[in-house]
Amino acid sequence: MRSWRSAITGRPSLSVAMATYNGERYLPDMLESLAAQTRRPDEMVVRDDGSEDGTVGIVQAFARRMPFRVEVITGGPRLGYAQNFVAASGACSGEVVFFADQDDTWRPAKLATVAQHVRRRTPLALFHDFTLQGADGARIASSYYDLLADRGFPPAVALKGCSMAVTRAFIDLWGWPPADSPVSHDFWVALLATAFGQRRNLRDPLIDHRLHGDNASGWIPEESSRAFTVAGDGAGPSRLLIDLVIKPPRLHAWTRTFLDVLDRRGDALDAEAAQRLRHLLGVNRSRHRAQRRDG
Repeated sequence: MRSWRSAITGRPSLSVAMATYNGERYLPDMLESLAAQTRRPDEMVVRDDGSEDGTVGIVQAFARRMPFRVEVITGGPRLGYAQNFVAASGACSGEVVFFADQDDTWRPAKLATVAQHVRRRTPLALFHDFTLQGADGARIASSYYDLLADRGFPPAVALKGCSMAVTRAFIDLWGWPPADSPVSHDFWVALLATAFGQRRNLRDPLIDHRLHGDNASGWIPEESSRAFTVAGDGAGPSRLLIDLVIKPPRLHAWTRTFLDVLDRRGDALDAEAAQRLRHLLGVNRSRHRAQRRDG
């Protein structure tokens, strides 16, 4: 599908990967916002992680009335939200893959806007701004990037999967976290894209991101999230991401996962960038170990 469709239209083919689990409460609104896109996707792949409510039926009914291909994957083992996204993404064939949460709503121009910034056959991760709203739909913040700035953080620390898309070249280059790794798909994309200059941040708020009690990841960084950095210390974006996220109890496993992919892919791509990231990961691990030892 990837080759013939893009050859005919002259534009990259777009896939949407959605991971679902007991999402019937907000899922209909999310699906309707996807159907209302000014540029619809070429395909959508939904992998359900064993829902016990009406989620699968809602998605299957949606698939029957859409003019684009919708594949619904059910019946597999429970994977958890991160590997569920990896599995859905692995079944996508598009030149650009978007991650879709089951409980947000997308602005009509999301797919078209992001697609305009894609450079074909270029490893790239595209991030965009978004609003925050509560479970009842009430607006919490009109710009996540502005909220981060108020807390002393740049847009580079935004790592919510619902606000990112990756090119096929990025996936082919980096792959995904191994099935036995606890590293989430979104942090995988965020750190590697940031460290190797493959990240673009778009200022457009293109989705309304819903925060509620069942979010898989509702975390928003604040000053207390820092371990060894402080506002204004000049820490670069890769160091900030590591400082905010890679810490006990995930310290060893997450560090090892990234060191492994740097050994496999990083040196061949950019040996200097790979060495910088190794250094940041090593320093972070040493500081946490020293802190634990001294504490």
